[in-house]
Amino acid sequence: MKINAVFFDIDGTFFDHVSGTVLPETLKAVELLQMNGYKVCLCSGRAKEMAEQLGVLQMFSWDGYVGGAGVSIYDEHLELVSESTFTREQTERIFALGKQYDICIQSHGAYEFMTKPLNAYTKQAFEEFHCLVPEVREWRHEALTAISAYEKKGYDWHMFDEIEGIILQHPSDTCVDIMQADINKATGIRKLMDYWGFPRNSYMAFGDSLNDIEMIQEAGYGIVMGNGKEALKPYADLVIGPSNEPVIYETLKDFHMLDKVN
Repeated sequence: MKINAVFFDIDGTFFDHVSGTVLPETLKAVELLQMNGYKVCLCSGRAKEMAEQLGVLQMFSWDGYVGGAGVSIYDEHLELVSESTFTREQTERIFALGKQYDICIQSHGAYEFMTKPLNAYTKQAFEEFHCLVPEVREWRHEALTAISAYEKKGYDWHMFDEIEGIILQHPSDTCVDIMQADINKATGIRKLMDYWGFPRNSYMAFGDSLNDIEMIQEAGYGIVMGNGKEALKPYADLVIGPSNEPVIYETLKDFHMLDKVN
């Protein structure tokens, strides 16, 4: 299959949390991919604002961005193409349960806030993902796109099972992302592939976490990092080395996607 685009997850894939940087070889790979005519995008659980906090959106003129694990889709100018919000009923119930169980709830994106001050659980997640601490306040009935909750490792999140149309994803030991059930990274990528006029699965994807499953499955070629979750690896066409080694560059080179085009 002809590959027209390449999508990189951010944390633990494009951005290496061992070194706290993007490897120079990975940066070179993105530059060469774009020179060779491939569309190159980041596809992350991070809202656009959180990706900007990390500095990765400023590194290139990306051909698009998929944020919130498929919730928000941006074009090559980082202008919004489409976005999905929680229903009012879902949002009300999420924050009500947060109060009932004394859980910290955080909103990402256009409305950045958290309902409780930083504690050990939120601090661990914020440090892991290099996030800025938002203001502490209650929900003011805004339409929200991305919501997370924080508690100790191994916490039982069963209370959210009652909310129709949502699922939970686990980006770290002390955090869950509360997601709209019919939205994931693959659905977001489809919208960009349609926007460009490419076959929907004519892309290569690199990922490491469980919110990458659908993206890896649907990709023409799905690649999982060696440091990725073990439960993700069976879905991969190829498992490569960890993100602190120049394996993204080496893999793309092996596929001859970095060869100079005359």
